[in-house]
Amino acid sequence: MTPRGAQALVALAAVLALARSGPAAAQVVAPRLVDEDEPEEPAPPKTPAPAPPLGPVGPSAGAPTPGAAASPVAPPPSSPPPGPVLGPPSLPSPEPARRLLPVQTSWAKLMDAWAGRRSALREGDPAGAEAAQKVLLAAQRELGIENLLPLSAAEVRAVSRALSSNLPAEALGRAEVAVSLAPDWPEAHLARGRALLASQGGGLAAALGAVADAVAAAWRDPQSVRAFLGDVLAALLAAACLSSLFSVLWPSVVRLPLFLHDFHHLPLVSATARVQAAFLALVLLVTPIALGLGPLAVAATFLLVAWLYLSLSERLMASVALIALFALPYLAERAAAATVWTGTLADRVYQIEHGALSDEEAAAEVKALGPDAPAALLAALGRHMKRRGNLDAALRLYRAAAEADPRAAEIEVNIGNVLFLKDDLEGARSAYLAAQDRAEGDLVARGAAAYNLSKLFIRTAEMEKSSAARANAELMAGPFLAGRGSDEDFSANRYLVDVPVPARKVAALTASDPAPAIVRATVQRALFGAVAGAPWALTGLLLLAVLWGLSLFSARLQPCRSCFRCGRPVCLRCDGATGRSCGQCVNVFEKKGVVEARDQLRKERQVRVHARRVRRAARALSVLLGGAGHLVTEAPVRGAIFTAGIAFFAFLVVFWPGVAPPPFPTALALPGKVLVALPAGAAIWVLAVRDLFRRTGG
Repeated sequence: MTPRGAQALVALAAVLALARSGPAAAQVVAPRLVDEDEPEEPAPPKTPAPAPPLGPVGPSAGAPTPGAAASPVAPPPSSPPPGPVLGPPSLPSPEPARRLLPVQTSWAKLMDAWAGRRSALREGDPAGAEAAQKVLLAAQRELGIENLLPLSAAEVRAVSRALSSNLPAEALGRAEVAVSLAPDWPEAHLARGRALLASQGGGLAAALGAVADAVAAAWRDPQSVRAFLGDVLAALLAAACLSSLFSVLWPSVVRLPLFLHDFHHLPLVSATARVQAAFLALVLLVTPIALGLGPLAVAATFLLVAWLYLSLSERLMASVALIALFALPYLAERAAAATVWTGTLADRVYQIEHGALSDEEAAAEVKALGPDAPAALLAALGRHMKRRGNLDAALRLYRAAAEADPRAAEIEVNIGNVLFLKDDLEGARSAYLAAQDRAEGDLVARGAAAYNLSKLFIRTAEMEKSSAARANAELMAGPFLAGRGSDEDFSANRYLVDVPVPARKVAALTASDPAPAIVRATVQRALFGAVAGAPWALTGLLLLAVLWGLSLFSARLQPCRSCFRCGRPVCLRCDGATGRSCGQCVNVFEKKGVVEARDQLRKERQVRVHARRVRRAARALSVLLGGAGHLVTEAPVRGAIFTAGIAFFAFLVVFWPGVAPPPFPTALALPGKVLVALPAGAAIWVLAVRDLFRRTGG
């Protein structure tokens, strides 16, 4: 028989054998690729031979190799063997193209790289320093550390030394490293801006870009934001306090001669000399000072005795000022609660999440955990352990956090990531789905859960579900996911996306800090003196009720007024005057021929001298204190606004170190505040002086 005929017979026999064979048994184990050269293991006796492994798919797959003998293959049985029938598993798990890489570095290796870089720089070995720097930054990335603040601070100091030594290239290199080590620290970007200005390759545009990066970093850092807010609120409250005290005291002091005049008409002191009566009145006015009652009690006493002599606008402004002074301790407490950060539990959690702890510090934190530890702290420590590769400890901490806060979707996302790394795909999928159910309006947690779920679907070869989950993730949390996850980096801390503790939950941890209560007590002692523990809110309301009650009896009490010409008291009891002019001015200016010409000239000179004194005093107060001149010329609203504006910018400069400065304050705090506050305060002062001079120009 010819060779062509033999090949035809072999092919026909193979077709007949396939036609007689029954359906193949269900495949339970996932297929795997094998090499053709691998020798086949002999089948055990009295056992059906397994199905042949799948070879490469192509035109030559079924053709025998020329010159090779055909190995006999036993046909598969026509029916499955007896026993229980295994169905398909719930999650098929073919091997991925690349397995996730566990954490292979450690904190000790990172610090060794830092020490090696410093040693190489000290010894003048640039190649060794560059190699150690690469190891350092690679370890930071692998450990998922966002900011190495102490190391970046050391580089910023090195930038200053290099600039002072006229080494701009070295300064720029150190600044770049500082930014890489702590991208969320504003001072690192400012140091880079200074280095760019000094280097030949930089320039003003590049330096301004670095300043913009510093502003963006400060906006991301809650410590910087709260420190800035603390300075602004402290200056604002101090300015409000000063303006309120001026609004109460200055008009009262100006009306003090009228009170002393009416005090002499009281029944008990009317028989004494005016000097004795005035001395007794002054003693009564300074009694709160002698008792140590504080500036608010003194201002309230002066306002009480001068209330009937004030105009309506001055009374309204004094009432607002009095309310502000009595509410100041509570406003200070609220401001402190909104700005407190450094040293609080919130600061501690934020540093664990976005900074770096040594292994010893982390162990101490875990050891110090009590039974009532907040969920945010447990979650932060769990994420720290996960980033260091301690998956078992991370899972324990995450589950404890989930028990403390059962509705926290971000904790479920992180639990799913740990289970994913431990190859528990079913548990990871359940955690991701639970996170999506609990997230509700938290798009970051929902987006991260969908993103990690898409990675799990890739692992289980469910490509359509993976594409849909990735699209949903990008739609819900695209900005958050950008730059956090990676499809090419299969390291444990880069392939999946963790969700840090939300900012609102971190900020809520400041509520347990005792600093706001201490601030309120301090302000109370400063304002109220020896009786700071009294119910001052009720006292303030009672005082306002008494003051406005006196206004109802003003007509019956018949207080004197100030003559608009000479300033003398217009008193009904003394000379029967009822209008705006005193008795002398009525006789001189309103009646003809009552007084001699010599007396009329003397009175006219007194009127001119009084007007000149009032004008000079108002202008002097305006030049010295801004809005104080308006307060003594019956323009209380303008005076209070001008005084508060000038005092606000003045206190910004006074508080230049910051009421609650961060651990690494910037050296540009004072120049920046002076650059902004001085021109603004000077502009308000110029407006106040100009307005007062215009009002008193006649």
